[in-house]
Amino acid sequence: MAAKNGYELVKFFFLLTFAAAIPAIVSGGIAERAKFWPQLIATAVIVGGVYPLFEGVVWNQQFGVQGWIKQLTGAEFHDFAGSVVVHAVGGWLALPAVLLLGARANRYRKDGAMSAHPPSSIPFLALGAWILTVGWFGFNVMSAQTLDKISGLVAVNSLMAMVGGTLAALIVGKNDPGFVHNGPLAGLVAVCAGSDLMHPLGALVVGGVAGAIFVLMFTLTQNRWKIDDVLGVWPLHGLCGTWGGVAAGLFGSKALGGLGGVSIGAQLIE
Repeated sequence: MAAKNGYELVKFFFLLTFAAAIPAIVSGGIAERAKFWPQLIATAVIVGGVYPLFEGVVWNQQFGVQGWIKQLTGAEFHDFAGSVVVHAVGGWLALPAVLLLGARANRYRKDGAMSAHPPSSIPFLALGAWILTVGWFGFNVMSAQTLDKISGLVAVNSLMAMVGGTLAALIVGKNDPGFVHNGPLAGLVAVCAGSDLMHPLGALVVGGVAGAIFVLMFTLTQNRWKIDDVLGVWPLHGLCGTWGGVAAGLFGSKALGGLGGVSIGAQLIE
């Protein structure tokens, strides 16, 4: 421990924040009607069991799954910074929780109308979103976990995906500030998996697609399917994270300007 200046503890803390992100994602979907103790118990199960399982399989070669995928497709499943391991897992766990708890009181009225719940403060919405985007550069870049593997490409791709997500959300969301400030987050969620492999233009496209996915699916789930996912965590993290996993196999390939070493087949197995 001393010889490595506490590196193991730093790595443990870093991965712990990844684990903590999953219940934080879930809490955004079930906000305003979840009870504290059941949510606390669920958090313990997720952090102590669910996340270590996915993290162990994808990043630590447990159970031989990566070896099987490589034998089958020619490459391991690639998720550099957690599009699937963190975000998709959190988003897809949130969906059944949202469905189980049901909508907030009077959200969908008996007469068929829907009660609007706009953000209480657009400036604070913007501030929260942009604080997240700044922190995301540390989240993505330091996913290398060792100094010798840190890549400026990851930082540039994170920026490009953020831009793509913002522009797509601005256009598809018709200037709605709620969509505009979630657009960069959608792009960043999606680029996590392949940010170390993609060409910056590929990252821009990946982020743009993610921004559009978020706007369209948030609107669909809230208005047509009447799923009261408060912060839209299933579209934002579940769907954009899943798209990011697939996109790593597409835009990480040499054919589309990436560095290679990935297989679309491996990414689809996710």
